Amino acid sequence: MRLYVPALVLLLAAGAFGAYRHKLEVDAETEDGILLQRIQQEPQAPRKLALLEKFAIQFPNASSVAWVYEQLLPIYAEAKESDKVIATAERLLALDPTDVDSAHYALQAAEFKKDPDLIRKYAAVSWDLASKAVLAAKPSDPDDVDEWAKQIEFAKQLTTYSEYVLAIQAAEEADPQKRVDIVQALESRNPQSKFLASAKKEPVRIHQATITPEEAEKGLADDPNNEDYLLTLADVHMRRERDLPRVLNYALRLLEIMQKKAPPDGYPVEDWEKKRARYLGSANWLAGVVYGKQGRYGLSDRYLRASLANIRENVQALAAAYFYLGYDNYAMAGELRDRARAVEAARYSKLCAAIDGPFQPLAQKNLEVLRNEFNVE
Repeated sequence: MRLYVPALVLLLAAGAFGAYRHKLEVDAETEDGILLQRIQQEPQAPRKLALLEKFAIQFPNASSVAWVYEQLLPIYAEAKESDKVIATAERLLALDPTDVDSAHYALQAAEFKKDPDLIRKYAAVSWDLASKAVLAAKPSDPDDVDEWAKQIEFAKQLTTYSEYVLAIQAAEEADPQKRVDIVQALESRNPQSKFLASAKKEPVRIHQATITPEEAEKGLADDPNNEDYLLTLADVHMRRERDLPRVLNYALRLLEIMQKKAPPDGYPVEDWEKKRARYLGSANWLAGVVYGKQGRYGLSDRYLRASLANIRENVQALAAAYFYLGYDNYAMAGELRDRARAVEAARYSKLCAAIDGPFQPLAQKNLEVLRNEFNVE
């Protein structure tokens, strides 16, 4: 399973509406009809893609162009060409504003790009279209009922997943006004959403800094090994979801410094050891979360485990660590075909689910996925 967000995603069936929405009309006596015939007959995937793209450029107003866009979406998605997915989805939505699949593909592409603004946009669009699709009337023809039921189930899952994505965005948004806007968007769509409470929680802070980011930036230029400056800047950039490689660099430097640095002159040894433990815990946590977001699950698991003993007083940071440890071990269970990792994923997800906060409902959802995929409790 390809993971686009920091969670075990809902198992949405891609293309649930696809082949039943846009019909192909071929007139063999027209240029566009001849090209459509070639597309249908072409057995080679690269050549077929080239022909589809040619049609989209040459015949943007043809009656079958929606069908062409529909063929292009899964090809671009499979190739991880996110910009093309979004552009094609937008074109298809312009032709058919009710196309649920296009919104879903665009949301997945936005998540792959890790673009918060696009994620919020397409989560909202997906919810709006899926919530309308759920209301589709049951067909009178018995032969169509099974397909209708599949489409309704897909739409229900997509509304839930869209709420989940908005909650994640709210939980990770450092700007208070933006967080309020996301919560309001979620609440206006579903006041009973099971993710609403978590969306309203404050984002996790690993360090309550007494130094401003501006002071830390200036100070670090003259004192590059100052642990207070490093931790302040790492925490700020983490909460803003900006430049994660920079966060990782600060965290790893902080680990190296605090493992070797002696107490400054006049600093009580006992107080220094407490600070050292706290900063090591914070640096390990930051590195572990960044590695998790980057899909480097083994490293994420290692650093987060190292952080646990020193972050227990920060309950929300502890919940986040448990959440990502569950995420890491789930991913490794699938990659390594290691059921023991799935058991670990369930263990950490349960620990996370026991802590009230933004990660609680997500961990509960993850446990459902683990039960379904690995039969672990």
